[in-house]
Amino acid sequence: MAYTPSRKLGLTSRLLLLGLVPGIVLSLALGWLLDSSIQASLYGGLAQRLNERADRIQANMSLSPAGQWRYEPGRSSDEFSHIFSGWYWVLQTPDQQLVSRSLWDASLRNPSSTNDGMLLTNTDPRDRPLMGIERSIALDGIHTAKLYVYALEDEVHVDLSRIRRILWLALSALLLCMAVATFIQVRVGLQPLQLLRQRLTRLHATDSGTSQATHLGTGYGPDLDPLAVEVDALLERNARMVARGRAHAADLSHALKTPLARLNAEAGRAAQVPSHLVQEQVQSINGLIERHLSRTSAAGDQAPPLQKAVNLQSVATQLVQLMQHIHPERSLDWQVHIPRTLHWRGDRSDLEEMLGNLLDNASKWAKQQVCLEARLLPGSSPAARGQIAITVTDDGPGIAEHQLSQAGQRGERFDQNTPGTGLGLSIVADIAHTWNGTLQLSASPLGGLQAQITLPA
Repeated sequence: MAYTPSRKLGLTSRLLLLGLVPGIVLSLALGWLLDSSIQASLYGGLAQRLNERADRIQANMSLSPAGQWRYEPGRSSDEFSHIFSGWYWVLQTPDQQLVSRSLWDASLRNPSSTNDGMLLTNTDPRDRPLMGIERSIALDGIHTAKLYVYALEDEVHVDLSRIRRILWLALSALLLCMAVATFIQVRVGLQPLQLLRQRLTRLHATDSGTSQATHLGTGYGPDLDPLAVEVDALLERNARMVARGRAHAADLSHALKTPLARLNAEAGRAAQVPSHLVQEQVQSINGLIERHLSRTSAAGDQAPPLQKAVNLQSVATQLVQLMQHIHPERSLDWQVHIPRTLHWRGDRSDLEEMLGNLLDNASKWAKQQVCLEARLLPGSSPAARGQIAITVTDDGPGIAEHQLSQAGQRGERFDQNTPGTGLGLSIVADIAHTWNGTLQLSASPLGGLQAQITLPA
């Protein structure tokens, strides 16, 4: 992967650079344009004043009877009357040269042009820089001459320096304000991320194994709230998976007690345990281990939104046929009422585990009839996700109302004569909870037990 300097910079530094660098470049470009415009305006103003002076000088020019140029100033003195005042003029003809009184008995060198060609440059007798203009004038249409008018360049530089100081001070203040505003903007803009980082820090486990918080919550703004919600969903799912793994371990430990206790009892009664009994209990232990390993593996599958749709009627039909094969002596009347088009977006093995436990439990207790039905429950709003209600009812003895709340607890059995570990309903409740669902037990209209699973569609 190619190296880029931005990878070394943090988000704050990059945002500051993105905010300041364009502003600095634009401010410098604006300053240069304003400086150039002001400079051109000041030099243009000087050229205009020089032309006005040239008009006045030309108006005071005349020819002597001998055909020589002569200057006839007015009665009032002007800037060209004071010696070395900084304002000078020179009239040049092939055989004559007139100069302003301000030059006294000195002279000026030949001028040179500026880069833009608008003004001439020269120096006065005191070596001060001059700016001037050149004009061709004529009298009576025959006599022509070149008139040079000069002024000190300081006439422009003083004003230009003053304006430049004001300009660059203003731009510097603008850049400073821009930097402060950008810094404040970045700090305020990144506060939600800082809050998110602090809450993530509180999620870390402490030395005691507990954390100060269990979720991020919201309140980060419309941009980060969806991210926080997704992270909370991931944290919640991971917590459910950890809890489910612990529950599997507890279930397996509880389930292994029965075959191990039987082996221990047989070993205490006889010096040698029958091989068929050992083989039977080993197979039982092996089946329990494989079953719980498969459930643990299924718990690590993809998140619910990424699962394929499972046809409920197909799964229910297969499980009912399996129950009829496992309990052929029961001759139960199985009623299945599930629409063909009803699908659940989840893990097929988890669905089989839940329905299998409920149907197996019902087949053990039912007298004649077991009913399995499923329907789609609409959401609370048109945009809300609906739910699927799966109900298994039987006509068995049922469970007393005061015992319904205990029926879903691990290892809870109300009839020790019936085979089983007491884990079936608790397994169903755990799997349903993993998928944000619930298991509800109630009295059946048929007289037995009704178990209803509610899952997000």
